[in-house]
Amino acid sequence: MNRIWFRQPAELWEEHALPIGNGRLGGMVFGGIECERIQFNEESLFTGRPALIEGAPYQEFNPIREHLKHKQYVAAQRHAETAFLKPASYGDESDFGMYQNFGDIFVEMEHPDGKVSDYLRELDLDEAIARVSYRCEDQKFYREYFSSCPDNVMVMRFRCSKPNALTMKLQLVSAQAGAIISYDQAGSRVTMNGSITNLAYEAQIRIMTKGGTIEAHHDALFIREADEVMLLLSAATDYDASRESFRGKDYTTLNRSVLDQAAEKSFHNLLAAHVVDYQQLFKRVELKIDGLDNDHLPTDERLQRYREGEHDVGLESLLFQYGRYLLISSSRPGNLPANLQGIWNNSNNPMWGSMFCYNINFNMNYWHAESTNLAECHAPMIDFIDRLRPSGRLSAKKFFNARGWFAAKKSDIWGFTQPYAAAVNGLFIGGAGWLCEDVWQVYCFNLDHAYLVETAYPIMKESAEFYLDYLTENEEGQLVSSPSTSPENAFVVNGQRCTVSDGCEMDHRIVESLFHNCLKACDILGIHDEFRAELERALPKVAPVRLGRYGQIQEWEHDWDDPEDQHRHVSQLFGLHPASLISPNRTHELAEGAKVVLNCRGDQGTGWSRAWKVNLWSRLQDGNRAYKLLRGTLEELTFDNLFNVHPPFQMDGNFGLTAGIAEMLLQSEYEGCIDLLPALPDVWESGYVSGLRAKGGYTVDLRWEQGGRRIHANLYGKSGKCGKLRSGNDLVEFQLNEQGCYTYRTNVSN
Repeated sequence: MNRIWFRQPAELWEEHALPIGNGRLGGMVFGGIECERIQFNEESLFTGRPALIEGAPYQEFNPIREHLKHKQYVAAQRHAETAFLKPASYGDESDFGMYQNFGDIFVEMEHPDGKVSDYLRELDLDEAIARVSYRCEDQKFYREYFSSCPDNVMVMRFRCSKPNALTMKLQLVSAQAGAIISYDQAGSRVTMNGSITNLAYEAQIRIMTKGGTIEAHHDALFIREADEVMLLLSAATDYDASRESFRGKDYTTLNRSVLDQAAEKSFHNLLAAHVVDYQQLFKRVELKIDGLDNDHLPTDERLQRYREGEHDVGLESLLFQYGRYLLISSSRPGNLPANLQGIWNNSNNPMWGSMFCYNINFNMNYWHAESTNLAECHAPMIDFIDRLRPSGRLSAKKFFNARGWFAAKKSDIWGFTQPYAAAVNGLFIGGAGWLCEDVWQVYCFNLDHAYLVETAYPIMKESAEFYLDYLTENEEGQLVSSPSTSPENAFVVNGQRCTVSDGCEMDHRIVESLFHNCLKACDILGIHDEFRAELERALPKVAPVRLGRYGQIQEWEHDWDDPEDQHRHVSQLFGLHPASLISPNRTHELAEGAKVVLNCRGDQGTGWSRAWKVNLWSRLQDGNRAYKLLRGTLEELTFDNLFNVHPPFQMDGNFGLTAGIAEMLLQSEYEGCIDLLPALPDVWESGYVSGLRAKGGYTVDLRWEQGGRRIHANLYGKSGKCGKLRSGNDLVEFQLNEQGCYTYRTNVSN
């Protein structure tokens, strides 16, 4: 069973509470006995507003480039920050938005005098439902919580084993100043209204009881002697991503409509629809690693034993599925994508604004979407990227006098794309190009021709046009990204620490991958035009990967790397992962250079940094090193509720670890090879995984024994499709039969 469970209520939001969500509405369940708390969020409650770009900043761009031509790095950075970049910070001095805490539901319970026993609080990942139960004297109390996607509401039910035993006080509390909360006299509805910066918002609760009475006060509802109580929550803002103003949704009608429709249904019907909808996604993939599975232990005890050295492979499988659960719960079609914290946030001033960050974090959120068979959950990201283009065109023109669309490091729900101060964060050139990697991967896994024509190719082409204009020739006649920064890192020249350079490895590999992918799309679509000709002229001139003085892949165009640098970003390895430009099977020397970088950077770092390294070592086919990082992250940077820690909690770490486990078991390249168990660690001696996806439109079921020496795999896809499969040193060509299946077995005797 895939579950997280405890023998006590949650004390801390970040470390103990359990998340539920339907892509739009998120909740954190505490499970208090005397006082239950459900903290809730809605996807669009952001401060900020659409940001204006004043003047013509591109007029200050060429002086930066001139300084760099003369190797005047300090002067280049000074001019970038004082003249080119608009002074701004994460929300307090700009229009940039920050994700907000919507509020809390508090339920104070009356119980018989006596000791509470048999307490259980759990999150069932198989059904996406949180439960609380306990005994008080001769009464058993039950609670269930889920956030339904098909009915678009959050559902909470309270029951007791004896009739007329539920007496409680219900309060809806806003996390925003100035909110107005009203309790209708009939006791069937609570409403919260307010506004922040540029949005109006509302939350409504419908109260439904069996038996008992309801009495409304000005600040609470009192429910007495009920048999059962069901609460239905909806929350919304007037944010409308389809409008140029980003506003105009009739949120009050939405709330009332979804609640009234849900109220027509029984709890069991609501739950049944929720479970069917959720399992249609979650049940696609099953992972079972043979070995110790301490599911009988509470998760906090289980995690403590793991930290003390126990090999609980069941906990590792649970972590894998938890990342899938969290993506299903925070990213559904038609909604906003998952931000830095998914849709779970208890602060009005969250770290980094709980934004969408394009120099690793937002991208990492979706690394596992395709490989773990959650393509539908990828759609909100692609829609969001598409909506960035109008703002991105303006940023490209105003800041760089370039074609195409541009995005720097970060965005909010208002389409922020421009560079900003300070340069170490704000002058990231690769944002749009990195986002296009996801746009292309969706096609690689699903081969949807209409998607390529209507969505992917237009986004990628317009991004590539920006880089075609932006790149400049260096003294060797190579195209470099100048000025550029390597995300959040610095180099030292002549004793001075600098961030603005005349070329960095990450930018160059982002551009190389984007140009390659655009040309592949042109081949598929039969396009032979001037844009294609531009790409064909530019691609061979993009600055190549450079190996430095100690064998490392250089982070910058010059050999400035410090072998003692253990910075959390490993940006120079973009070509290895998430791109597929570097591979032990195709580019051995560069793969060795990547190992040098990873060994120098070490196995420490933030949660998401270690998750990236799990993926990188997996691509290097070193399963034991990948596992060491996986285990270290679970031991050192995982809370009791299995939230991953930056610190603080960030969702990208959870998502990145799930992606990393998938990479350990299965890797694939578009028009390349499907690798079975490319990075299997020794401790995973035998096991089974079904439903993983490979590029080219394949689904893979895989059983292994004897440390991967015995393999039984089934590949599913379109009948007659051909490909290549690798298992260790065994490379075979295959063709799917009339039923769309191919079976592979290793030839190893017992």
